[in-house]
This record gives sequence, structure tokens and C-alpha cells, in this order.
Amino acid sequence: MERKKNRYIKQLAAALCIILLTLPYAADGSGAHETFRNMIYRAYVEDRMGLWENTLENMIFEYRQHPTNELLYDIVLAKYGLTGYYLGTGKEDEGAKMLESAERWLTRLENTGKHTADAKLFRAAFNAFRITLRPIRATRLGPVSSRLINDALDLEPNNPHAHLEKGNMLFYAPPIFGGSKRRSIEHYARAVELFEQNMPTSQRWLYLSTLVSLANAYQETGDTESAMRTFRKALSFEPEFKWVRDELLPELESRR
Repeated sequence: MERKKNRYIKQLAAALCIILLTLPYAADGSGAHETFRNMIYRAYVEDRMGLWENTLENMIFEYRQHPTNELLYDIVLAKYGLTGYYLGTGKEDEGAKMLESAERWLTRLENTGKHTADAKLFRAAFNAFRITLRPIRATRLGPVSSRLINDALDLEPNNPHAHLEKGNMLFYAPPIFGGSKRRSIEHYARAVELFEQNMPTSQRWLYLSTLVSLANAYQETGDTESAMRTFRKALSFEPEFKWVRDELLPELESRR
């Protein structure tokens, strides 16, 4: 079984390389860049993390050939998503390794002076991941993350990622530290609204993830109807969204 899995991953990586080599793109690699974004999105929608991992490796290879701030941002975004996936599925060793790598790439992004608000948000999220790995860090890193998110909101009040991270902070923080699942709904909903106004292709998967977080917040506060409506909204945007289509929505409907 393991041999077949490894063979599949190698075939997938080879297919990706062929696509990139045959793709017409500018000298700066912009065509390949858009392909990467589309493949990360398909990996998220179809729950194919092997594809995500291999695409990320190819993004890093492309960055070393044609470094741009936009591709650097997308690499950090992809590592952010993959770290969250690992930690969310109990793969703490993989999550810890990815987090170490993600933080090094984030330092590169911070040093460019570009994407300033998003860099603060990534740093806040990475602190939250560190708390997940070792909860005792919460008293030190929690307030730091909160300040970073508020700073990002001050810089860019209409940044959907900023409202997403604010929602995450409110949802997961204990009430004694200012957490509130009801208040998290306000920021998740605002993030959804802002994504729908202006959504770069690199953030399509993040939009779907935000809808899942919003639906989860509705469930946790007893609003099942709104949760179901939110899941259906995700499927109206992406009918092939496997996680919602095959698991989250059917499970919620079965409990009615």
C-alpha cells in the first residue's frame, strides 16, 4: 500500500512538472504562478494534500528561478494552510516541521517591506500554531498575536484575512482571555463579505475555509440553520468541495 502511495505521489509530481514545462508563461514565471494557485485550490477542494505538498515544492523551485514578492506571499500562504491542516488532523510532527519552515519564509516576506498587514497576520497565526503545539505558551504568545491582528486591522480595515484571524482569535481564546464565539461570527461574516468583494485567485481556498469557520461558529452557538445555509453557500461557490459535500453538511443534516 505504501509503495503504491509513493508511486502515486511521484506520478503526480511528474505530471505537475510536465504542465509547468509546457505552459506558455512570461520570463518572470507569471503563467506558472497562476497554475500554482489553481492547483493549491484544487488540492484544498478535493482534499488532495499530496498535490498541495508537491505544488508547494514546485513553487519554491520557481521562486528560486524567478523570485517575486507575489510568489513569496503565495508560498507563505501555502505553508500557513498546510501547517493548519497538519495540526488540525493530529499530525503534530509534520505540523511542527512545516511551521519552522513557514516562519523562515515569513521572515523573508517581512524583510521585503511588502504585504505588511498580511505578514503581521501570518505571524499571529503562526503564534497560534505554536500555542496549539504547546498550550503553556498561550500567556506569552496570545497577547502578542492579538496585538498583531489589531495592528493589521488598523493598517487595512477591509482586509478579509485580518477579519478571519480576528474571528479565529475570538473563537479559540478562552472567555477569560477575551474569547467569544458569538463575536467571532461578526468577523467571520465580515471576512466572507470582503472576500466576495475582491478575491485574488490565491485566496479562493481561504474563502472556502472561512465559510467553514463561520458555519462552525454558528453550530457552536446553537444556530444550526445558519450553519447549514453557510455550508450550502460554500457548495454553491464550489460544488466539488469534498469536505463540505461529503462530510460536514451531511453530518449536520443528519442531526436535525
